[in-house]
Amino acid sequence: VSCTALFTETPHDMTARTGEDVEMACSFRGSGSPSCSLEIQWWYVRSHRDWTDKQAWASNQLKASQQEDAGKEATKISVVKVVGSNISHKLRLSRVKPTDEGTYECRVIDFSDGKARHHKVKAYLRVQPGENSVLHLPQAP
Repeated sequence: VSCTALFTETPHDMTARTGEDVEMACSFRGSGSPSCSLEIQWWYVRSHRDWTDKQAWASNQLKASQQEDAGKEATKISVVKVVGSNISHKLRLSRVKPTDEGTYECRVIDFSDGKARHHKVKAYLRVQPGENSVLHLPQAP
């Protein structure tokens, strides 16, 4: 039995202020047998901008270690499993900090036909300083 699958709701790139709560939605429908086994995972992938900041790395080291680091740079946040043809999981981040900035990836694994099929969508969260944090003091005249 095949679950022809698609995302019905995907997360969007968003900008939040420090201290705000953020929600990212991810919903998926496997249009097939109601007994499909689906798993949904939220991953945090470190901001790609960090790569360019590591000027100290020689370019050949970067090439050699990029594959390894790609795995280490991603952190699994949560996993939900269901048996059925629909799955939905909201990622909730409370009181975001600048260190929460980066790419969040919703991965769905569809275990139909005895094979695991992987589907991914991602969104970028930008975190700006909150109203109360002093970033730029006005210049004295």
